Amino acid sequence: MFCPHCEAEYLPHVRRCSDCGVPLVERLSVSHHDSERERNSGSSFFTRNGVLIILPVSILAMTLALIAFRDNPFGIQIAFIVWGTSWAFASVFCDMGPGRFGRGKGTKGYSLGEDAVRQNLPLFLRIHAGVLVIIFAGVAGAFWLRRHTLFVWNIDTPYFDATLAITGFVIQFAEAQFFRRLLGRALKDEQRSGHT
Repeated sequence: MFCPHCEAEYLPHVRRCSDCGVPLVERLSVSHHDSERERNSGSSFFTRNGVLIILPVSILAMTLALIAFRDNPFGIQIAFIVWGTSWAFASVFCDMGPGRFGRGKGTKGYSLGEDAVRQNLPLFLRIHAGVLVIIFAGVAGAFWLRRHTLFVWNIDTPYFDATLAITGFVIQFAEAQFFRRLLGRALKDEQRSGHT
């Protein structure tokens, strides 16, 4: 079963799209406009296979950053930035929906070929740059605080590192969810106005 609106694939017993709220169909109709748009752009390929591209590249980049900046006091912060950027782009633009990585609702990626997505891309980059500044400053401040308060109280390293990692993940998750809602609203407005 497929959603005629977002083209997400569902299990046979599902009758309605969980994101769009429209009834599902057994086959997708391929319009000339859609097939032409897919031919002219590699964005649909990236949306479907981006996780397989981003995941190994981000792991490699993070490993190289940790090796290259191991003596640098900001090495961990730089690795956080690499991880945060790859995770944000993967969670917003790559398809991690049902039928590919397990059952459930999943995450449908937004295509970089859509006009509404391209128009909001500069906003996403500004938001992401702000989030990275917050993460960098937060991690740097936390390490400074731990080093300079060692005589006052002992901040246990495993708990400290776990708290930092969880906080970074929560910030990145909130950023991705915020931008997905923003893009979803922009695409619905565009479809309502009849530009698609």
